[in-house]
Formats: sequence, C-alpha cells, structure tokens
Amino acid sequence: MTGADNPVSTRRLNLMGPACGCFAVWTVAAILSDRCLYADGAHEFVKILQTQGFFSTMWSRHFAFFIYELPLVLAIKLGVTHLGWLRLAFGLGRFLPWPLALLGCRWLSPKHFWLAVIGCAAGYLNTVFGADGAHNLAHALFWPALFAILFANPLPPVGVVLLLGSATVLLFSYESQLFLCLPLAWLAGWRARREILAGHRVWVFFLTAATLFCAGVAIGLCSVLMPEIPASFKGFKGSTWHLLGHMGWTLSWTIIWAALGLFVLCSEKFRRVTARQPALYPLFTGILVWGTWPILAPDQLDNGIQYDNRVLDLLVPLALLPLALILRLRPEWIEPGRKQIVQWSAALLIAQSLWQISATVCWYEDVLRMQGILASRQGIVPMRSTVLGKDGMEGRELYPDALGGRFDWAWPCLSIALAPGKQINCLICSEVFLDPTIRRQCWQPFDPFRPETLPPLGRYGLNYSNYLAALNGPDLK
Repeated sequence: MTGADNPVSTRRLNLMGPACGCFAVWTVAAILSDRCLYADGAHEFVKILQTQGFFSTMWSRHFAFFIYELPLVLAIKLGVTHLGWLRLAFGLGRFLPWPLALLGCRWLSPKHFWLAVIGCAAGYLNTVFGADGAHNLAHALFWPALFAILFANPLPPVGVVLLLGSATVLLFSYESQLFLCLPLAWLAGWRARREILAGHRVWVFFLTAATLFCAGVAIGLCSVLMPEIPASFKGFKGSTWHLLGHMGWTLSWTIIWAALGLFVLCSEKFRRVTARQPALYPLFTGILVWGTWPILAPDQLDNGIQYDNRVLDLLVPLALLPLALILRLRPEWIEPGRKQIVQWSAALLIAQSLWQISATVCWYEDVLRMQGILASRQGIVPMRSTVLGKDGMEGRELYPDALGGRFDWAWPCLSIALAPGKQINCLICSEVFLDPTIRRQCWQPFDPFRPETLPPLGRYGLNYSNYLAALNGPDLK
C-alpha cells in the first residue's frame, strides 16, 4: 500500500477535542455578540428590565423561563444598570445550558459522550439561532437524564443531581416534554427495578425521577390539548410540515452527513475508504464550505429557518434513543465502527459550530450597523430605508409582499435593547407595522406612536426625550 492509501491514524485524527473547542468558541461568540436578543429575545429582555423580575408567557414553560432569565434577574437585583453587562448576563442564561449539559454527559460517560455530541450538532445547532426557544432547554435536559439512567453505573452524586435536576426542570419546560419524558420515565423505572434487585439504595433516586418524568408527561399532555397560545401551537405544527419542503442549508447538510455516518457505522468497506487520506480532502472541503457558507453567501442567509426547525429538538433525541439503547444493551453491535463514528460525530459538531460562528459574524455586523443607525437617526426609522432591510437581521420571507422580516414586531424592542447610549434617539420599525390598519390588528409589545406605552426604563438611565421630540415630525405625523 502506498503512503496515500494507508489508513489515517485514529489517534492523529482525534477530532473530539477540536470539536468541543469549536463549540466553545461559538458559545462565547454568541454571548458576546448579543445573539440572545434575536426575535423574542429582545422583547423578553426589555420586559425583564421593566419588571425587574422573572417574566413568563406560559405556565407550561415556567421553569425554562426561570433558567434562561436567572443570570439577568440576579444582575438586576445586584444593582447592575449598564445595558452591556445586562445583555451579557442575558446571554449567559440563553447559551450556557447546552455546554453544561454536554459537560454532564462527558462526566457521566466519556465513552459514550459522542452520542450527546450528535444530539447537539444535529438538533440544537440546527435550531438555536432563536436562542430564547424553550425547546432548546428541553432537548438539553434530555441527555444528562438519559446518560444517568443508561450509562452511569454506579450512579455518582453528580449523577443524582443531574438526573433529578433534569427531571424537575422538565416538568415545565416545553410541550415536547410529553414525548421526551415518556421514554425517560420508562427507563428510570426499569433502572429502579434493577437497582432494587441488586440491593442498591440508589433505586429511590431512579424511582423519584420516574415519578417526575410521569408528571412531566401529564403536564405536557395538558399543554398540548389546551395550548395557552393557540397561534404559537398552530405555528409549530405548520413549520413542521414546512420543514419537509424547505429544510435550509444546515439541515440539508446534516441529513447528508447522517446518511454517510450510517454507512460508516454499518460498512467495514466504507470505513476503510473514508479512513484513507485521499478521501479526507473532499470531506474537509465539504465541512469548510458547510461551515463558512453564511460568510461566503450572506444574501442567502435566513436565520429564521432555524426557528422553523425547532421540531428537531424533539425528533433528534427520539431518533437517537434506539442507538443509546444499543450502546447500553448490545454494545458489541457498535464496537467495530465506534472509533470512526466518534470522529464522524466530532466532524459534524465542527461543521455546525463553524456555521454558527459564521452566522454570528453576520449577526454582529448587523448589530454594529443598527447601533450606528440608532446613534445617528431621529424618531421612527422605517426598516427598509436602512441597510438592515437587505440583510434579513430578523429573518426573511414572512409576508408575501416581502415588506418585512420574520419577526417584524421585534424591531422597536431590539432598538431599545441595543441602544448605544443612554439617550434613545430613534426606534427602527418595520413598514408592516407602520401601516395603521395592521398596527391595530396585530400584537406588538408597545406602540411606538404612543409615548405612554413606551417601556419605563429610567432606572437604567435610558431617556426617550430625543425620540419624543422627533416623534411628531412632518414625515411621521
């Protein structure tokens, strides 16, 4: 065999460390670039500043809101008033749960850590541009609970905390808990029975977890049968069907990668082919194009597609559950291809993290453009009159006439949340909501034309005097 045909050393190509590093870089970048303010995030941020406490729109997701908002509420209670630091605290709550969940899985079972990595890359990183989604948290909690039940033997104290903590928060996380908690409840009961037969006292923890998961199923069923926001539930079902015909860039690549991964797992011949150096070059090129596409083709970036993909935070863990059971009950079926599939999962995490980094760069460029507009313009600024109208900062393709982006109502909240100084000079508004007819019919957090509805944020030094002085200008009277 020639040098080019020799299989590449698995040790030399250990990708899991770089993959986790790439994911960590993206997490830090997302926090520092204020990605937490995308879409609903800006409204929630402003609302928490206004109420100075926790803000929840749905009782069935109450614990998810608590986890997401805890750092920001703590910062406010500690007297922090600088918007930059408050945005940072808000970002910590949004983006830290998944890294912590992965750390928990790594702690509980280093050997099977790659399974949680696949769940993160194929599910979470296909849906996370809208970081406020409670579906992200429900999916994150699924993995530490599953690892504690299936792979932690004996169950360490940190495993008890992760198991019971996940089971508790899942009680009020997202409607998908109906389906996520059901297998977890059965598996926790199965593990409790095994521990009882073995005479181990930890059975009580598994039985408690099983009870909590059953309660989560009941709460999830109630939230599905009696949705608190019917329009939101209808939108979730609609986007699920929409997903079949419009998967978007990252999901399309993920499906291709998953298909190749199945060949890696099942075919010895394919494993040998992909382990040779000539095969690595097209694979590396594919990952590079995959990950840098938002920078290579910014006009094609539609971050709103990831909002439509949120059903993946339910489908991906359920799809991977049989693989987890095989790892627990029939590990010899996986062992021949385990090393290669570990590398394959790490490569998937690298590609998806690179895409998120690239998309975050585009987002932050828009943030800087927006702050420049907020500092230089006065009164109400029509969004399409700015450079932001072409960038799709809040997503694209919601209305047939393409007047605005996916989250038109969020622009005024985002203008306040990203205010570059204490003085509010202007509010950027979508042309859709400048239409009086639409403005009266559609919900929005506040009406930019009515000063009495503006969020009172004087505690943080924000002042609307410049904006109010320009509000009755001749162009917008």
